[in-house]
Amino acid sequence: MRLTLVSNIFPPAVGGPATHVYHLAASLHQRGHEVRVIAGTDDPEGVVKVPYPLVRVSWSMPVPIRYLRVMWHTWRAALRSDVVYINGIELPASLGALLAGRPRVLKVVGDWAWESAIRRGLTTLGIEPFQSADHGIKTRLFRAIQRFYCRLASVVVVPSAYVGSLVAGWGVDARKTRVIQNALTSAPRPDEEPEYVLRALGLDAPVVCNVSRLYAWKHVDALIRMVPRFEQGAALLIVGGGPEQSRLEQLAREIGVAERVVFTGDVPHDRVATYLRASQICVLNTQYEGLSHTLVEARHVGTPIVTTDIGGNREILRHGHSAVLVPFGDADAFVQAVNRLLVDPAYGARLAQAAQTDLEHFRWDRLVDQTLEVLHDAIDRRPGAARAVA
Repeated sequence: MRLTLVSNIFPPAVGGPATHVYHLAASLHQRGHEVRVIAGTDDPEGVVKVPYPLVRVSWSMPVPIRYLRVMWHTWRAALRSDVVYINGIELPASLGALLAGRPRVLKVVGDWAWESAIRRGLTTLGIEPFQSADHGIKTRLFRAIQRFYCRLASVVVVPSAYVGSLVAGWGVDARKTRVIQNALTSAPRPDEEPEYVLRALGLDAPVVCNVSRLYAWKHVDALIRMVPRFEQGAALLIVGGGPEQSRLEQLAREIGVAERVVFTGDVPHDRVATYLRASQICVLNTQYEGLSHTLVEARHVGTPIVTTDIGGNREILRHGHSAVLVPFGDADAFVQAVNRLLVDPAYGARLAQAAQTDLEHFRWDRLVDQTLEVLHDAIDRRPGAARAVA
């Protein structure tokens, strides 16, 4: 099979899409497929070496020029490909593949229009009420763009049935949607003993760990406000960076918990397991989640989980069995769940043990196999196309 992959970010940048496309392209190349990648992250020092054609479109360009270049490069690559897999820069990539007459497999992990409106302060609504509310012209434009490129897709890949339901609400034919749950490229392996990690961080109290990009909808600010109520003087370890970090650091100082809140900033992905293993609890107070890699990693590592009872969380965790799921926005319930695990480690151990069952489903080869099935299916649906050799 000949295929082009498009991603808005790519190593050396960090984040889910960068990791996903980098490893997917490598796996497909190793299996003998002809791979090309169009990516939107600079690598001025040339630290990332790949064995296939890679075109980078700099983020430093004005958006209209950047989008035109993405469309141009996607069109050119698509002419030499059987199918285009799109995991970011969706509109220009979709148009480029369409102009080349190639099927488009679009990965959708969340509501881009809602995220864009939240980041710009255009809405304060949660993701579900956002779907049916009235909006201003900018937000309506974001929603129209999203509906357009999703409807252009030959197949839409989503990480959970929850995200699939959102996509269906945008007027996309549900028969075009395929659920492929996220997977880990390898089993998380902590590289240091917990006591060394805690000593390096200056922590000598129990640790409650949040791993996420620091966006507003992760509601890390609410976690910081909970810290004074955590039992045993527990500290909050915030792993990951993002646009909210400066505001969150200021908040910790303002409410007098800076000594109990530690920010790591961006860290290499293989370091996450080490921080999770050093923590008593993994917390994720997110307002929405397609399907969280962090929660899957916490299950592998064996760290008890407290998270919100929303979206894809419900599809990989069961309340009272493999985690504690709390209604979003109920700070009292969240604090109560954290404190129960702090004072009753045996309960946390039971949850963690249950969470470590059925982890074979999250192996990387399963995701690659399912993705290949979708790509082949998209090619087969194209009139007059012969199926590529697996």
